[in-house]
Amino acid sequence: MNHAQLKPLNSQTRELSPGLSFSQETLKLDGGRFTSLYWVQIDKSRFKFDLVISTLPIPLVGFDLPGKKIVAGINFGSFFLSDNLISPAVPFYNLLIDNGHVWQLPSNSRPALVTENGKLRELYILAKGTLKIGGKTFTWAGSHGTTNSELIAFGMFDLNIVKSSINCLASRRRVIDETRFVTCGSSELLLVISLRNGYPEIDRISDKSVDLTQAAFVLRGSGDLLKACQIGERVTSIEIERCRLDQGCDACSASFSLGNTRDELIENLKQQLIYPKEGEPKPLSTSYLKSWSVILETKDNVIFFINDARPKVRNQDGITVFELQEILRKKFEYLWACVGDSGQSSKLMVINADAREIYGNMHYQNYRGQTPAWDGVNGRHIPVALLAYE
Repeated sequence: MNHAQLKPLNSQTRELSPGLSFSQETLKLDGGRFTSLYWVQIDKSRFKFDLVISTLPIPLVGFDLPGKKIVAGINFGSFFLSDNLISPAVPFYNLLIDNGHVWQLPSNSRPALVTENGKLRELYILAKGTLKIGGKTFTWAGSHGTTNSELIAFGMFDLNIVKSSINCLASRRRVIDETRFVTCGSSELLLVISLRNGYPEIDRISDKSVDLTQAAFVLRGSGDLLKACQIGERVTSIEIERCRLDQGCDACSASFSLGNTRDELIENLKQQLIYPKEGEPKPLSTSYLKSWSVILETKDNVIFFINDARPKVRNQDGITVFELQEILRKKFEYLWACVGDSGQSSKLMVINADAREIYGNMHYQNYRGQTPAWDGVNGRHIPVALLAYE
């Protein structure tokens, strides 16, 4: 059945200002399911864009830019990884660069969004390049890459996360202990990189295993090569496959790119998501129903898009990634589309008459009726948002 050809149950579009419109639609799917869609179309010649990063996850209403009038915002590229009392709470990134400072290096190749001087672009990043520690330059590669390099970077994507129940309470995410520790050989050293006032610095140098959840990322290399490194030295001048990301540049990795055909999407899922050997990425399953936050670029617009999934609202269980692609291909002739996040983190903010309206699922709360807007405070907090502003 071609889900995207079904007529919507309802549809509404509002012009918020010249070059800025907000739409919402409820779409009926097979099996009695339905999903609510929300998107804002932003004239990319009129508005600017910034990736805004918080050291601690905050509500989407909490992201702000001093002296800049925000018109829309969407969460992007990361979510809070561990939310129980057993495992440390750590941010889940695969690439994160804030004003030229690297907060996380990628474990594998994947798409990313880059903002610089208000301009937005998509960049397909390869998990390899060069970096400087103090005054010394090294080659590096992600832990899931195949490139030989002087340093191997380990980040949060090297952790295995599972859901579990504690004392019969609601399920929570936790880190499998066996994946928390990065080991090294007898002739190797580990550089534990932590953030100090937003700058990545060597926090510890170890010849024994280190807990990855206690670091921004970890670098492993030859002891002879790294013995000259010192605690307190900063990681600077990151170059990712000839693309230099310096001061004034912000970047964050997407979960994966949608592509334009089903075969392209399947290939992207297998290349861009990390999953256990002998397994397959979860989104390949047609029973993997989620909400999704997506950034798209068309000829004239940038589009912030989400759909709604509320498991405690009957039949509003979300959509498959294949349904997502089909819906977006029908609605937009996009040049590229990056899935920023999925599940309960998916939130979209628009400014209407100076008031913030936030749409998206409401973190498993069982609302009476079909309340469309989230209050922006309750629900899962997020650490990265893409903002459009005048």
